Amino acid sequence: ASKGRRVCVKVFLSSVVRTLTKEVDASKQIAAMKLEILRHLKYPGDGNDCELVLVSSGGSLRDEDSCDVLRDNDFLVLCKKNCFAAVRVNNCAVNIGASYYDLCELQEYPVGERKILELDGESLNHEILVAIGIRKYQLKLSDAAVAKINQSRKVVDDAVKNGKIVYGLTTGFGAFKDKVIEKDQVKELQINLITSHSCGVGSPLSQMRTRMVLALRINVLAKGYSGIRHETMEKMVQALNADCLPYIPEKGSVGASGDLAPLSHLALGLMGQGEMWSPKTGWGPANEVLKANNLTVLELEAKEGLALNNGTQVITALGAEALYRAEMIAKQADVVAALTAEVLEGVPEQFSKDVHDVRPHPGQKLAASRLRHLMHASNLHLPDAGKFASEIIKSRLDRESGSKSKKVQDVYSIRCIPQVHGVVHETIAFVKHILTTEINSVTDNPMVMINRETPETASAGNFHGEYPGK
Repeated sequence: ASKGRRVCVKVFLSSVVRTLTKEVDASKQIAAMKLEILRHLKYPGDGNDCELVLVSSGGSLRDEDSCDVLRDNDFLVLCKKNCFAAVRVNNCAVNIGASYYDLCELQEYPVGERKILELDGESLNHEILVAIGIRKYQLKLSDAAVAKINQSRKVVDDAVKNGKIVYGLTTGFGAFKDKVIEKDQVKELQINLITSHSCGVGSPLSQMRTRMVLALRINVLAKGYSGIRHETMEKMVQALNADCLPYIPEKGSVGASGDLAPLSHLALGLMGQGEMWSPKTGWGPANEVLKANNLTVLELEAKEGLALNNGTQVITALGAEALYRAEMIAKQADVVAALTAEVLEGVPEQFSKDVHDVRPHPGQKLAASRLRHLMHASNLHLPDAGKFASEIIKSRLDRESGSKSKKVQDVYSIRCIPQVHGVVHETIAFVKHILTTEINSVTDNPMVMINRETPETASAGNFHGEYPGK
């Protein structure tokens, strides 16, 4: 337990363990696993202050009595008792938003202890977005963002006041773009837009992913090109900081054409409709969850429904999570490759810098550099290579010294590691560039172009999700 706070260990159940215990029911397997883990950790005491919770691969608590078979991607969480009490609602299994990275983050950062992160619509990246997803940060809007939000809102208010024809603001949507909306119906238009598009189905996104989507939507609106009110933005920030998370169904998006349906569900919950989750209440009617957390519902004004549901933030948030995982896996693959080459008494000269400088693909050079450093092989092309080698490689070199027998080269699968891993690293870099740009981009329509000499609205297609959908 770090500083005596608590213990939390995540253990994947391998098929080997399941095979050895296949004649034992799930609850007995879990009890046996708990004792084995505690023994391995040399945990003081009898472990009665700990509990072992079975969690499915999708991140939901599972009822021990209902599962006779433990699946390969199920895992157990060993933690202090009542660690998961906040996410048990009416004794039902609910989505706990378990991350792939560090399950301890579930309660590691209570609201009062989270770092404050300013969003400005310009500087967010996928790593910080994932950190928001696992509750490391509370959010606030930067002063510069607030100024731009207020500036763009004035353009919207003036357009409504003066009866200017603007798509989705004073007109209908899609095929009804030419139908003019009267001033007294402008607010109703935005509400109807959200409720009509809240048509997703299926289980909710995990808590982590929902936080990422909400944070990302706040960030793109903070750029100041969407015409949303500062008051509305503050309510979104307050909801995220209180972990009031709307029910966003996993299915129902229109794919690369944007995230109209899931983003509508995001807005719907903030409007006090549909379902919402919070640590204080669990799942419940959104208006009641907001009230229990001393928050008020969103009351949409002109342009705000369109500003909330038109964009690519679900595609991008899920892509950011996948990118984070891919980066970790790729780094781990280089480490595993170095270990493999080492134990096989490989020929690390094949990873020499000058070898890869003559075929200078950036990813290939990166992988080769990692392998050299992991194997302490930066100088193994020199005559006195032995003094730089690891113990395993040095042992081979000593055996070969003065002998006619020498290992000339490694097998294909070892020699070509930089070339194969390199392509992966460059693909990840390409995706990172796309997503970092998208994370800080305006994606709704119409936009309020406050960067022009005379600020005005402009209709375009920035909502299209082809880039993050690649």
